[in-house]
Amino acid sequence: MKSYIFRRTAYIVPMLLVVSVFIFLILRLNGTDAAMSYLNASGISPSDQALAHAKEVLGLDKPLLQQYLLWLKKALTLDFGRSYITGSQVSADMAYYLPNTLKLIGFALLLTVAVSLPLGILSALYKDKWVDHIVRFISFLGVSTPNFWLALILISVFSVKFKILPPFGTGGLSHIIMPAFAISFMSIAINARLIRTNMLELMHSRHVLYANMRGIAKFQVIVHYVLKNALIPIVTALGMHLGELVGSAMVIENVFAYAGIGRYTVAAIINNDYPVIQSFILFMALVFIVSNLITDIIYAYIDPRVRLAV
Repeated sequence: MKSYIFRRTAYIVPMLLVVSVFIFLILRLNGTDAAMSYLNASGISPSDQALAHAKEVLGLDKPLLQQYLLWLKKALTLDFGRSYITGSQVSADMAYYLPNTLKLIGFALLLTVAVSLPLGILSALYKDKWVDHIVRFISFLGVSTPNFWLALILISVFSVKFKILPPFGTGGLSHIIMPAFAISFMSIAINARLIRTNMLELMHSRHVLYANMRGIAKFQVIVHYVLKNALIPIVTALGMHLGELVGSAMVIENVFAYAGIGRYTVAAIINNDYPVIQSFILFMALVFIVSNLITDIIYAYIDPRVRLAV
């Protein structure tokens, strides 16, 4: 198991290196002009001389390979350069916005588990009853409702109409509830449906049938023979949801004017701010890689068959 963890961890650096090369080339070969955006943000008329000077200031006048190697050399020391628009250190900005985003994502993930688990269990135990129909309807809404539209509805209801929660800004729990729910609603729906399907399949399996024939209490059968095994695929799903939650935060943070990495990055995309965009995509790649690694490790501990295969 230790060798497996070591091998998987060793893959992180080369994978991030490949991602960095890919995004570095895409940003510079996609037809956008960061120098023009820099001049527009500075209020300078984009003459040929001004453009040439801007490219020199931003380091865009050098060959692509040289630009990448200079960036990589600094990135290895966690120096991701300066924002083209604000001039501030990208690593310092990321460190400032990251805690807010982590709080939001952490609460959204907690909400996903706390809500989807009981919904999925109730839906399976009361199959084709009114509870099941309600949960299935919620699941349908969750996978078909755009999160930004849901965010606007939440603001309209809980902030404008009832004035219960603040519509915008960054602060305590009251500022996190609505954006976290908007981010996690789709994950809640998918997880609830997945738990229901897994439990129904296991409830008709042979080992559960034998447990019922032995006279084991129904509660023990559900908990020890059905629910425990049904949660194994959920671990994998949660690992995938973590990356999705971070991606969704880009949109939702802008709707709620929440000061997080997502809002910071969207502004950078609008202004072709290459250093910020590169740092965010590397962060996203790291989130996906680490979440998948943690998921595989947890999966191996839950399911002994996986552990033996490793």
